[in-house]
Amino acid sequence: MQSLGLREENNMSISDKLKAGFLRVFGDIKVFKWPMFVLYDPGSYKVKGEDMREVIEVIEPGDILLRAYDNYLDGYFIPGYFSHAGLYVGKVAEDDKKLIRTREGEKLFRTGSQMVIHAMAEGVFMEDILNFCRCDRMAILRFPKQFNAVKKLSEKDVNFEQFNDREKELFARLNNGETLQFSDVFRTVFELALQQIGKGYDFDFDFKKYNNLSCSEFVYFCVKSMEGFHKLKPMEKKVFMFSKSIIAPEAFAQTTFQKVWQSRSVSKKYKQCNLTNPNPR
Repeated sequence: MQSLGLREENNMSISDKLKAGFLRVFGDIKVFKWPMFVLYDPGSYKVKGEDMREVIEVIEPGDILLRAYDNYLDGYFIPGYFSHAGLYVGKVAEDDKKLIRTREGEKLFRTGSQMVIHAMAEGVFMEDILNFCRCDRMAILRFPKQFNAVKKLSEKDVNFEQFNDREKELFARLNNGETLQFSDVFRTVFELALQQIGKGYDFDFDFKKYNNLSCSEFVYFCVKSMEGFHKLKPMEKKVFMFSKSIIAPEAFAQTTFQKVWQSRSVSKKYKQCNLTNPNPR
């Protein structure tokens, strides 16, 4: 049985069909004033409203977010299925502003009930989770509620100059075989994340210093004291045609983090993000 819309279209005159076709195409043309550019884009973001509703129900403070876009130039140069990473910190209150360390960070500070902090070309900033969801594919990764080190690390391989006292304590406890509760760890992650707001973007992708931060560099910086669990280390990758020692966004999906949710648009062929705790649909 034909749908009402299809029957109506079949009853349209040739002239009306041409007009309807023109309007469909015309409505998908985007015009950018500067630089002047006209683009035909019949699609829209593939992460839809039903996906966003699931995200709001599933997401928890401390979750690591991965996302990507189709047909964006940078996606062809950043290795992996996902090209961007962020950190969900949950509720941010006015009192948390005391954690901000720079005037630029104070300008970018926002309060909200479901906030994400991440780094883009403009630097490290924060925004609502719904803004972050405007993409073509997305996944949520999570620390287990309690976790142990999967390998013991040699202290000579760790740059403790970049650790604060609390991070050193967490690293030592984990490295000595203690089971950590993420509820006990999250405040450290939260404070580190807010302290980075206002930093510039690391266009050099230099993972040896953290005065500026790329997206994955920012997330790694906030969870670096738990390396004994997640095992993340910079590895040689090709980025924008140059070989760099980095942690690509893709690497977070290949670790011991739990994969708790992914958008419907994530390819079934993509194996690295098979869910360990799938959200029922």
